[in-house]
Amino acid sequence: MARWFGFWHGGSGYSLAEDHDLEQFSSLEDAKRKLTERHRRGYRQRSRFDFVHREPAEVLTPCVGDDCEITLYRSRDGGGWPDARVYLGPRGGVRFERL
Repeated sequence: MARWFGFWHGGSGYSLAEDHDLEQFSSLEDAKRKLTERHRRGYRQRSRFDFVHREPAEVLTPCVGDDCEITLYRSRDGGGWPDARVYLGPRGGVRFERL
């Protein structure tokens, strides 16, 4: 069972996530790893999206911006105010922030 649920946003080149884009993450480290993969290797390596409301997918994520992030929720409905977010710091590391 997933501990976190979230919406990934790839930056200014990507549209905002919709309800059917909600993903599940097994841990906070899983969310951080996926953010890093999509940012650094998304143009050449497929990333797995474990969607909650549709079939999982393995897709390329080219041109992800430095402003990419995953907003995280504790409940699987993904509604209301997010509980946390993971995002890239100024030197390229992944940061976690409770909201």
